[in-house]
Amino acid sequence: MTKQFLLTVLLALSSSLSIAQNKYADSLKTALATTTDPIERFNLIVKTLENAEVYQGSTIDSSACAELLKIAQSQKSNAMLATSYNWIGYYLGYIKGDNTAGLDYFFKALPLAENANDKRRISSLCFDIAGIYGALRNRQEYLKYTLMGGKNLPDPSSPMYDYMLVQYQRNRANYFLQDNQLDSAAYYGLVFSATSERAKAINYRYQAAMFNANLNVKAGKNDLAEVYFNKANEMSDAMKDKRRKISFYFRYVLFLISNNRIQEAKIQAQKAWTIAQQSKNPNLKLSAASLKRQLFDNLNQIDSAYYFLEAETEARDLVFSQSNQNIIQALAFKEQMRGIEEEGKKAAYQTQLRQYALFGGLGVFSIIALFLYRNNLSRKKANEILQKQKSEVETQKKNVEHALANLKSTQSQLIQSEKMASLGELTAGIAHEIQNPLNFVNNFSEVSNELIDEMKAELATGNWQPATEIANDVKLNLEKILHHGKRASDIVKGMLQHSRSSSGVKEPTDINALADEYLRLAYHGLRAKDKSFNATMKTDFDETIGNINIVPQDIGRVILNLITNAFYAVSEKQKAESAKPGANAYEPTVVVNTKKLATKVLISVKDNGNGIPQKILDKIFQPFFTTKPTGQGTGLGLSLSYDIVKAHGGELKVETIEGGGSEFSIQLPINTIES
Repeated sequence: MTKQFLLTVLLALSSSLSIAQNKYADSLKTALATTTDPIERFNLIVKTLENAEVYQGSTIDSSACAELLKIAQSQKSNAMLATSYNWIGYYLGYIKGDNTAGLDYFFKALPLAENANDKRRISSLCFDIAGIYGALRNRQEYLKYTLMGGKNLPDPSSPMYDYMLVQYQRNRANYFLQDNQLDSAAYYGLVFSATSERAKAINYRYQAAMFNANLNVKAGKNDLAEVYFNKANEMSDAMKDKRRKISFYFRYVLFLISNNRIQEAKIQAQKAWTIAQQSKNPNLKLSAASLKRQLFDNLNQIDSAYYFLEAETEARDLVFSQSNQNIIQALAFKEQMRGIEEEGKKAAYQTQLRQYALFGGLGVFSIIALFLYRNNLSRKKANEILQKQKSEVETQKKNVEHALANLKSTQSQLIQSEKMASLGELTAGIAHEIQNPLNFVNNFSEVSNELIDEMKAELATGNWQPATEIANDVKLNLEKILHHGKRASDIVKGMLQHSRSSSGVKEPTDINALADEYLRLAYHGLRAKDKSFNATMKTDFDETIGNINIVPQDIGRVILNLITNAFYAVSEKQKAESAKPGANAYEPTVVVNTKKLATKVLISVKDNGNGIPQKILDKIFQPFFTTKPTGQGTGLGLSLSYDIVKAHGGELKVETIEGGGSEFSIQLPINTIES
């Protein structure tokens, strides 16, 4: 939806101003009927929107935003335009869930508010922008605009001071909570709660209760967390806009699941899903679908989990689609360029002031008029040179932008190629894993069918003893069929868990089981593509490690990549050795080890392939660098693996002997181990 179309819709609705139904609506209609002054009408609408959204917890509608925009345009006021764009962005981004459209209006409003030196509006816009980036999980931009909003708080004597301060404190508290800095989070949570009570805003009192519930869950204080959840639930019931309850349901259901209160969790999750469907807001649908999927995962209800996995993927594609991300990056770049332009304007203004001072002194310094004239000619020539240089810079800028667009397109294609390659390897391994139990099921079914025919024949002749023995054999066969059927089901369940999109949330994981599983999948994947390939697999797992807190999908991808590379290395060496006359008995071997050290956990993948040449060793973790033939590798595997391990606070290292093999080791800090 284009900005022009959005504006047209808002203006079309403005003819019938209909504020959300609450106790302020009648008083607003009465007040608007008593005045025709545009500024008074503008302030009355703003006050009503703030009361509805913050102090009562009702939603707002588009017609009020459109009326604000009409008045602001008629008055040609930057401050009023900034306020109008702020509310339009809030409606589109937070009520309708269109993150890109919301950011567009916020970034349009910000320079207008800065030109008007409106501290209250600048801080409001910064916190709204931070909220959108928070929904998009961009922590860097979230913190950046939170701090910017904190630097632009209105004067403490202003009646809006507490209203803006509480948003700054809320954002800092949530940032530290997500970063697991519980002491800092607790401090900001304390002042956040106090300010929300002082401001008497039910929306922020509700958010404070939810924050304290989440803080106590992380601190392991479940009883106190339950108290705050109940408090938040009561306040959310008192608010008119039911979409606000999604945040409550999301955290509370996870809390119920962790405390094995499954029936309560199912009821609350269904309420969240109903509200999300009614709202048609993709951000809310993503949260609710994720919640339902996690619940059914916990219950091992595969069909239901798969249904909500698809709903979650669909909503995630809407929120985090590549086109939306490109638009958001473009908006951020545009805002960055605007800051640079503002600095340039300030410098130009200072230059202009100096020029005025110079011309003002012409009367006093008339004797140097000739010098000034010559100086002016020189300056003109310099300006011509500058304009020419500027034109060249613009041309170069367009060339760079075009090259950047091509690079991004190529990068997207390479990343997709890498994903498809990994999917092919996993699919081949999974097919082999499932085929074994299916072969057992088919064979025992055929044998049982033949035994039943024999039993019928014995029964027909009255031979009860042989018939009984055959029946016992059939029963044993059915037990084996059931056993192997359950084995296939367990494989499917495991694959469903590993195939779902990574939430980025760490969870307790058996690293030994994860490494063993991906070792088998990688081997069977290569065997499916090349039946002649064989390799010896060795493992040495430290059973004292226990579960560690990681993102299993991400670390699993790293392990799969390293093992696949190791099999590729020994396969290439085996082909080279077999081609030599009088080839020796080379045995391709891949060894996977885990070990618990003093301050870290070590996962290593070792092969006896050709090793890595020293001249390219410092390049292997660079994006798009690969030694494989064209079409067999994108050069992204080790780069992505390196980034994933770094994100876990660990290190990815390599030791190699040219001609003698390589060993890659993943080192995770000891504080990731679950106590």
